[in-house]
Amino acid sequence: MSRADCPLPKNEDDFSTDRAESNSDSAPASKRECRMSVALSSIAFFVSYVITAGPAVFIVRRFDMTTFGAVVEMLYAPLVLIVQMNIPVIAPLIKAWVSLFR
Repeated sequence: MSRADCPLPKNEDDFSTDRAESNSDSAPASKRECRMSVALSSIAFFVSYVITAGPAVFIVRRFDMTTFGAVVEMLYAPLVLIVQMNIPVIAPLIKAWVSLFR
């Protein structure tokens, strides 16, 4: 397996110089490890995206900041679409979470 299959730097020069020394006995990341790291990162991003929607709604409602409100509307438009489409499992969870901050 080559390192080209993994989204990691291809040579040692791509790493920053302030990192700790690596163990020379360790093998490069496998394709499965790369896929798992991408999957876990994607899940973590989606969960944090949904979690921050509640506090963002609270801030918009609590303080009168029209510019921030427009940014929040644009940023969370996909979640609004999910709620409007009434997707069975996700929409009720998003509604319940955001309602905690109203």
